[in-house]
Amino acid sequence: MADTRGHADVVVIGAGAGGLTAAAYLAALGRQVVVVDRQPVAGGQTAVFADHGYEFDIGLHYLGGFRERRPGLQALLEPLGIDLRFREQDPDGFNVLLFDNMTFAVPKGLEAYRARLKEAFPGEAAAIDRYLRRIEAAGMVGDISFPMRGVDRVSDALRYGWESRGAIPAMVTTLRRELERLRCSPRLKAVLSWPNGVYGVAPSRVPLAVHAAATMHYVHGGAWYPEGGASAVSQALVDVIGRHGGEILLDTDVSRILTSGRAVGGVQLRPGPGGTGPPFEELHAPVVVSAMDIKRTFGELLDPAVVPARVRWRVRRFRMPLSKFVVYVVLDRDLRAEGVPNHNWFVFDGDDVDAFYASMEAGRTPAQTCAFVTPTSLKDPTNPRLCRNGQTNLQVFTLAPGSHEYWGVGPNLERGERYYERKREWRDRLVRAAERAIPGFADAIAFETSASPITFERYMRFSEGSAYGIAATRSQIVV
Repeated sequence: MADTRGHADVVVIGAGAGGLTAAAYLAALGRQVVVVDRQPVAGGQTAVFADHGYEFDIGLHYLGGFRERRPGLQALLEPLGIDLRFREQDPDGFNVLLFDNMTFAVPKGLEAYRARLKEAFPGEAAAIDRYLRRIEAAGMVGDISFPMRGVDRVSDALRYGWESRGAIPAMVTTLRRELERLRCSPRLKAVLSWPNGVYGVAPSRVPLAVHAAATMHYVHGGAWYPEGGASAVSQALVDVIGRHGGEILLDTDVSRILTSGRAVGGVQLRPGPGGTGPPFEELHAPVVVSAMDIKRTFGELLDPAVVPARVRWRVRRFRMPLSKFVVYVVLDRDLRAEGVPNHNWFVFDGDDVDAFYASMEAGRTPAQTCAFVTPTSLKDPTNPRLCRNGQTNLQVFTLAPGSHEYWGVGPNLERGERYYERKREWRDRLVRAAERAIPGFADAIAFETSASPITFERYMRFSEGSAYGIAATRSQIVV
């Protein structure tokens, strides 16, 4: 813990999943760690909020896995002594893709996935085999369990390098280029693109390796959800930090990172939005870990004089992925009692995923809808905070443009009538999409609220409201 003079070994800015994980490992290694976050609760995207007595997840919807890790997140939690329980979504179809004249359920297991694709597209079996062979090789780069198991052994490092060799050429081609090379039909292209919401980048721009890692993360490991909700993950990390003498300062903002010459000296603190945090003061530390938005870190917290010009130029030019619009809903129906399986729905009304992205990147409302419906209370029926008996807690969301001009807000996010018109428009789009997944959805709504990209920018401080970090494109993630 920081001493009374305001000193620590490490200051971590941001109490989201990344910041808490870094702080937990540093504290477990004996460092004096202080985590600072402007929110009143820790967790970031793994936090929850409550409205009218119902609890909703902010950002964690389901987790995938790799190899023996079910889910893969366990590879990061177990070394810290964290033993959470996870519930698996339907392995025969954890994601159900709904098209106008077709339904496709994505199963766990590569061979099950292969067989189902060939059953749906018998005339494209050869292309499916070539595609799966390519993404299985490229997807090895996403195996997060490797760094946690034997990195000190040269043989393991060499084996991992050999197994992930397919990722190198897959970083220089895009998903769209690969699907066109294989001459896939438009519908098969749309089906194979289902993980695009995991990274928020169009098929024409996302490296095949990024898409492959996202796909294999779920196909190999299935889909999982933590018992107790997303906040169970963040609370477990908070507990580790506290047990090892760390400190978390909430409702506390960082106004700047202190520097002296080329060295970091700590942070300048100020009260957060709620006004309950500590007063203006300096917290000194030789190491500062910024787990917040990269554009805000370099553009607002660091003195431009200490950042090389080429770095400032690169960060300013970073493009963000699309943001998201979410409708949080409680239905006066018990879908579990009705026999609805524990799966998610993807609702499409077209096959051209690139056109969906292109419209929004140009600042236009897309003609087609691609929506994701996830039933939180089916994923964790043990959590009484989600809804009352006989009800179902769900979230419906889609990617959405984050520009201020599109939403009609001012430089300080002032909202006018255009903003609320846009919110109603997007809410109605998502309710119509959810109706296709759950007939009678609209008539059964007992409670609803919604969040726009402006909401996420206002509360989470994401550039352009995007929770993904910078867009995972070749020019931005390949050095």
